[in-house]
Amino acid sequence: MLPRFLQNPRFVYQVDTAAALGLGLALMLLAPTLTQLAGWALPSSFLFGLGLFLMPWGAFNYWVSRQPVPGAVLVHFFVDGGWVLGSILLMVLHAETLTAVGNALIAGQAVAVAGVFALKAMGFPAIRAAAA
Repeated sequence: MLPRFLQNPRFVYQVDTAAALGLGLALMLLAPTLTQLAGWALPSSFLFGLGLFLMPWGAFNYWVSRQPVPGAVLVHFFVDGGWVLGSILLMVLHAETLTAVGNALIAGQAVAVAGVFALKAMGFPAIRAAAA
């Protein structure tokens, strides 16, 4: 059984808010360095763009954490699911050039996103009940 605080869907969205904003800022500030460490051929603007995307995503998570939004789970299904699938695709397409650090970074954040989504999905009944 999960600890009580992880059963609170608002807490999970607040954690996702902080993670999205923190990762987004790191990707924007460190894009060239992370691109080099990862060892892929994509330009650093790719990581910068992902970081830029995470800013409004963090704001959306914050909004969801403040009020019940039943449809948010569907949005998160597509965005979080797309993020995980995109991460797997990046690892497959760049398998020849990715460094061990690159593989660890991509796989680590994909697992984290999948875990956070699972916690969001588990809290969906509570969000739906609060909106009713």
